[in-house]
Amino acid sequence: MTALWLLCLIAMALGLWLDTRHMPAALLASECGAPGGLLDMAGRHGTLMPASSAAMALAALAPWSAGRTPAPPLAERLICALSMGLGMILGARWGVPLALALGMAPFPGMALGMAVGMAAGLLPVYVFSAGRP
Repeated sequence: MTALWLLCLIAMALGLWLDTRHMPAALLASECGAPGGLLDMAGRHGTLMPASSAAMALAALAPWSAGRTPAPPLAERLICALSMGLGMILGARWGVPLALALGMAPFPGMALGMAVGMAAGLLPVYVFSAGRP
């Protein structure tokens, strides 16, 4: 699980780097902290950060195998992509106000929140895959 999280984290970071080539980091962070429901947040996230969203999803869905352990089944990879995507969106939403409350710039708070949200998003995958060898 740690390797998958790190792989998705690297993909997300590369995607964020690409996204900030087209949109200022401060604007991305301010949009992540904007009010709205989960669907609003997901829509803004996908529209404003397409590279980071796609890179993380592709990394989560790819059939990675670890040594002699076969790749997880597709259903498990789908759960992984969805739960980590949700964690990434919610983490960005909570990371911005937390960073501001701590006197930090909002973009690092957004990125850290996304990373923590992705880690939390792995919990359902871990529970789902516990019975698998």
